[in-house]
Amino acid sequence: MGHPNEELMRRATDALNAGDMETFLGFHADDVVVHVTGRNAFSGDIKGKEEVAALFQRQMQVLDSPPQFELHDVLANDDHGVILGRQRFSRGGRDVETNSTVVLHIRDGKATELWVLSSDPYAEDELFS
Repeated sequence: MGHPNEELMRRATDALNAGDMETFLGFHADDVVVHVTGRNAFSGDIKGKEEVAALFQRQMQVLDSPPQFELHDVLANDDHGVILGRQRFSRGGRDVETNSTVVLHIRDGKATELWVLSSDPYAEDELFS
């Protein structure tokens, strides 16, 4: 068994891929701050669990299906986590796949701040334009 924060990030990713937003959001602090690369309606700084939920709801309105995140590796210690993976989006029959890195601050079993970094934010910007 890995570090508890590794297990937390794996369970959160599983919940996200299953579309279980309640469980996914349960892994986030109420005052979480998420920084997303890019220059589209879904990028920038998202503050608070309610804004994160609203972001995913807006994404679901424009995407053909829920985004999927395939884990490549998860690294964790007592305060931080890093998720390496491949993210897939589909909109209007067009697919975009990017390598993604998510860096997290974790406190008391909750993500308090995240940086979501894409290997190709330009492709994501074009998809979400």
